Amino acid sequence: MTTPEHMQQTVDRYLAAINAGDMDAVIALYADNASVEDPAGTEPKRGADILQFYKNAFAGGATVALTGPVRLSAKAAAFPFRAEITRTEGPTIIVEVIDIFEFDDDGKVARMTAYFGPANITVKEA
Repeated sequence: MTTPEHMQQTVDRYLAAINAGDMDAVIALYADNASVEDPAGTEPKRGADILQFYKNAFAGGATVALTGPVRLSAKAAAFPFRAEITRTEGPTIIVEVIDIFEFDDDGKVARMTAYFGPANITVKEA
């Protein structure tokens, strides 16, 4: 089930769900035992903590878009994208990210790792 087409479609659905503000659709892409390390080097989130993480991260809304092609290997997809996160109060935050999805045998995301740091974050004043 983890074909290149499936992995590309999962990335596309992930970005579309974030743009739609549908965090339940984001979570549906993940395996039940998935982990999310966002950003890399932080304590991985698991289970219900993943949904709460996405709800907190994109509270107020976000626009995400690929900034380059998705790179696919046997069971992983790496993709660069820009997230423009609008807060209900305060400035808009722009983050340049590379996410890596590792897929399980059922085609679900078993592990997500996000790579970015302070140099990849821009604050855009209103």
